Amino acid sequence: MQRRWANVSLVALAVLLALALLFHGESWAPYLMGLALAGLAGGIADWYAVTALFRHPLGLTWLPHTSIISANRDRIIDALATLVETELLSTDFLNAHIQKISASELLMRQFQKPLSADMGLFFSKTAAEWIQQIPEERVTAFVERTAARQLEQVTVSDWAVTLIEWLIRSGNDRALFVFLSEHVETALDQVEMTEDLERRLKVMIDNYTKTGTQKFFLSLLESLGTVDYKELTTSIKDALKRWLHSDTAFEQFELTLVRIMRSLRDDALVRARVEEAKMGLVSQIPWPAVTAWAKRQTLEALEGGQVGDGLQSAMRSAGTWLEHEPSYQAQLDALARGILMRTVTQYHSVIGRLVRDNLRQMDEREWIDKLEFYVGRDLQWIRINGALVGALVGLLITVLTHL
Repeated sequence: MQRRWANVSLVALAVLLALALLFHGESWAPYLMGLALAGLAGGIADWYAVTALFRHPLGLTWLPHTSIISANRDRIIDALATLVETELLSTDFLNAHIQKISASELLMRQFQKPLSADMGLFFSKTAAEWIQQIPEERVTAFVERTAARQLEQVTVSDWAVTLIEWLIRSGNDRALFVFLSEHVETALDQVEMTEDLERRLKVMIDNYTKTGTQKFFLSLLESLGTVDYKELTTSIKDALKRWLHSDTAFEQFELTLVRIMRSLRDDALVRARVEEAKMGLVSQIPWPAVTAWAKRQTLEALEGGQVGDGLQSAMRSAGTWLEHEPSYQAQLDALARGILMRTVTQYHSVIGRLVRDNLRQMDEREWIDKLEFYVGRDLQWIRINGALVGALVGLLITVLTHL
């Protein structure tokens, strides 16, 4: 558009010159002649100057100092790369702006934003596709190998000793005893337990009566109702419950814990058996089934959108936690700034090289066209202004000459 107006201004001045020549006898003709000649001189001179920046005017290659940008391409590229590297994006400039960055604030603001439905759907679909591509055999082998390697480094006996010591010293052994005794009482009150205990009691008494006389008197007592196995079972259960509520039961429980702790700590044979049982337990785990179950549960969660909801909840929780931890905010900001500064310092020279390499990859025609596209439109105003200013100056000179 600007080039069109610049050309129109030259055509208009040429028309004015033709009118001045046609009506040269008129009193106003000299003024129009001066205006048109000076305007054409200025417009043509500026056209030549602007065109000479990008190409040879009228295709005349023998004209000196034309196609200036193309002739000085390498020097201009080096100057642009140096300007960007040392001035526009210098190390000091980048570091000064890095110090203003608050990574914690950006994270908190991002975590509080609701996760869009499209983003949640994209995440779920992408994660599901990735999980579908995972080979279960390799995952199973990796999990099994990793679990075995990690468990080999863990001494279960030492962990158990530490746990028992903590229970006794903290007084939580009584809470554990109460918890276990309550479950024992619940088990004793079950009908199945009562029937099984009654049956076993009867078998035990039958086994105890070995002679025929003993068996005769036992049968007699049973027929007379003197021996009631149900009542005897109830009495045994009540006695066992009373014992569980006594201090003696807790003392025995605590003594058992101490004995177990000493065996796990001092008895090499017990420790070896515990470690052997640990590795045997790992080998008994159906790892293929575990892997398949985990994969199936994950895919179901992804299809139901639970992962997106969980991710949103986790992000909000992390943002709330970070908001109430100024010390962690400072550490996060310092870490982010340090990483950015080290990266900028280490790779700063790449900036100039990228600018230089990208510009040199363009061919001459593309290089000229891009420059002319970005600055050529403004340069066309020079032509328009040259024609207008030249015309005004020519008119003024003509007036002064006549005066």
